[in-house]
Amino acid sequence: MNRHLFSEVLKQISSKLDQLKAFLSSTAHLKVENVRLTDRFNSRQHIIGTLYLTSTHLIFIDPEGKRETWILHSLISSVDKLPTTQHGCPLRVRTKHFLSAEFTIPKERDCADLYATLNQLKPDSYEKLYCFLYQAPNYLEKIWDPFLLTTEYMRMGVPNVDWKIEDGNSNFDMCDTYPPLIYVPTLTTKAMLFGSSKFRSRGRLPVLTYLHPNGASITRCSQPLSGFSARCQEDEQLLQCILKTNPHSNTMYIIDTRPRINAVANRAAGKGYENEGYYSNIQFKFCPIENIHIMRNSLQKLLETCEMKNPTMNQYLNALDNSSWLQHIKSVLDAAIFIARAIEIEKKNVLVHCSDGWDRTAQCCSLSSLLLCPYYRSIHGFRMLIEKEWLSFGHKFSDRCGHTTTSDSKEQSPIFLQFIESVWQLSQIYPTAFEFNERFLISLHDHSHSCQYGDFVGNCEKDRLDLCVKERTYSFWNYILQNVNDFKNPLFCPQSSYASEVLLPIINPQTLKFWLSMYHRFDSALLPKENISNTLTRLVDHTLSLSDHARLLEKRIRELHSIFDNDRTIIPTTTSSSTTTTTTTSNEDVDDSDIEKGNHHKKISLSELDSGLSEAELCQTRIIDSISLKSNTILQPLPTLSSSDVESGFSGDYSPHGKTPLSSFTLPHQSSIDTNDIPTIERIALELNSIALDWRSYHTPVHCACSLPFDSAQRKYNCWKCGENFCARCIERGIHLPGLYSNSSAPVCKTCARSIKSSPSFADFSALVKSKSTEFIRNQTAMKLSRSMIDQFNDDR
Repeated sequence: MNRHLFSEVLKQISSKLDQLKAFLSSTAHLKVENVRLTDRFNSRQHIIGTLYLTSTHLIFIDPEGKRETWILHSLISSVDKLPTTQHGCPLRVRTKHFLSAEFTIPKERDCADLYATLNQLKPDSYEKLYCFLYQAPNYLEKIWDPFLLTTEYMRMGVPNVDWKIEDGNSNFDMCDTYPPLIYVPTLTTKAMLFGSSKFRSRGRLPVLTYLHPNGASITRCSQPLSGFSARCQEDEQLLQCILKTNPHSNTMYIIDTRPRINAVANRAAGKGYENEGYYSNIQFKFCPIENIHIMRNSLQKLLETCEMKNPTMNQYLNALDNSSWLQHIKSVLDAAIFIARAIEIEKKNVLVHCSDGWDRTAQCCSLSSLLLCPYYRSIHGFRMLIEKEWLSFGHKFSDRCGHTTTSDSKEQSPIFLQFIESVWQLSQIYPTAFEFNERFLISLHDHSHSCQYGDFVGNCEKDRLDLCVKERTYSFWNYILQNVNDFKNPLFCPQSSYASEVLLPIINPQTLKFWLSMYHRFDSALLPKENISNTLTRLVDHTLSLSDHARLLEKRIRELHSIFDNDRTIIPTTTSSSTTTTTTTSNEDVDDSDIEKGNHHKKISLSELDSGLSEAELCQTRIIDSISLKSNTILQPLPTLSSSDVESGFSGDYSPHGKTPLSSFTLPHQSSIDTNDIPTIERIALELNSIALDWRSYHTPVHCACSLPFDSAQRKYNCWKCGENFCARCIERGIHLPGLYSNSSAPVCKTCARSIKSSPSFADFSALVKSKSTEFIRNQTAMKLSRSMIDQFNDDR
């Protein structure tokens, strides 16, 4: 980085810091200076800065601007006052995304004020959640991509002969935690459904959640209110209807995901599990997964293990084992794998339930569907899986994540985190089978707690409808869509067998790993110095940049050859009439005999040479052109075009029969600015200087240009123009670089973006891209119209 550029960056940093300090001073509820932020693994290492408390964030900034720590209030799980030290009063803040920050406040009064204010700022109702206050960046619009449950079931082939859609819950009369539309066997009646609903806890009757191509299905519900001897005829009939939907088996599984002792204990409370004597052709099985209280305590022990200072190897491994966290993850995976095997290998229907059917049931149904269906391993498919199994079927996100102070602390539990980690464990076993990466899973976990987006607010679909979250908040999935390249797995291979088949792993204790990047992501000293996924993503982006640039250079070389080699020039450029004649001739010279004999390759036009098409593709294009020209003798001539027709994309240059030859349009593989585009020397210089051939390695810089420290868990970007590393906030993504053949937008640092935009040649380039893009769209529309006319003519014949 040269001296001038470095000086400009320093000015930007200084200006930004001044603006930030002015903003914080005007909006902060509390400002405390000379605060010491201590590294939790090295008490001797600390940073002294200023602490700001706003209505939404707790912000720590050091004077040199080398570090900013932003903590969203809704992510704070606990605030503890520690014993006073010689430096002041320590305050430990723990968050739900596993940050543990220890701030030492010089004055005890300031510490008490900060402690009291932090505890008061947590929202006590849905209306005060951050999602209703959040102002997103300009690129993120308040638009929700509508998830239609019917669309996902149609993808699975439902409704069909065996399964139907039922609207009896349209007003949430049958079950207020189910979606308005449910899918049940065709043989069922409303009386049967309402009877079963009354016999099941919380009204959560058995409904379809996944249909496999072999006809086997996964249905879900809650425990029956059976006690020791109660029975329900409608519920028994409903299960028999579910059994009859599968022609490959005369028995079905009922999977209870609770430990047997828990299910038996619930019988004393009038609940329990199905009596096999009342349900014929049923195979009952327990897949023991502990309850929410055991899981909450397990996570707490895991986090205490993570906070151990200088433990010995035995101390650390024993503490990790005593938390039983990985044992619980294995129990969840084992249950899901058993369900997947029953569906795929035994071809049997499976009914899954736990107590109320919204925790362990959601875990097992979603994971087994993920194993069975490759679609759910894509980013879009995984979104559909979350929407269906967790959101539509009523996982209690607000209670389990503790979104408000009114939530009972005993109801909080890391159920969704266990699902996320189970998916991560599978991605470690099958690294090429998932389109999304680790960052996607971590972001999904964090925003289920942050309340920054409205997707995970409330305990069921009815709550979100009552809160009008789609009209009042931003969507997490829109955020993912706008930044989708950040969440793609560079190892994903759609053609691999693992990516397109059912996954049935064998989980051994040695198979599971401790998720360092989740639970220690803020402890840079413990993380690897270079993240493999980030490095691979960087290599993919660099290769894409160079390949795109190389295509443009090849195009310019061909254009220079066409200029200097007049003997091989194809299209005269003296008058428009001669151009028309030559183009038409080049098409008509290729007759049927030439095509059949394979001699047509000797006659290649400049537009064809520049199209990037293979010889076989050019041959196919000429065949279409030939058909088009012959069809003109039969088709009625088109009327003379008006000026409005010309503006719509049709040229006034017609064949004698009034039909536009297809070859006059831009070929499908051509760039939008390929045709008749001979650049100037200034333009070529701009193209050559707009792409960096060498990119700075990720492990070289310690800080971004804005002084933000880099760590291995943070997403870093290379500017495609200068090749330097930058953080997300220093990158602009909407810049069209002149040196790219595709004219697609590329990530560029803000300094380079200003430099490019100020160039006079870039203004001409931008205007050219805009005009040619419009022309390209018009030509494509005309080509489609011409092809449809040919197809219509062939059909008529």
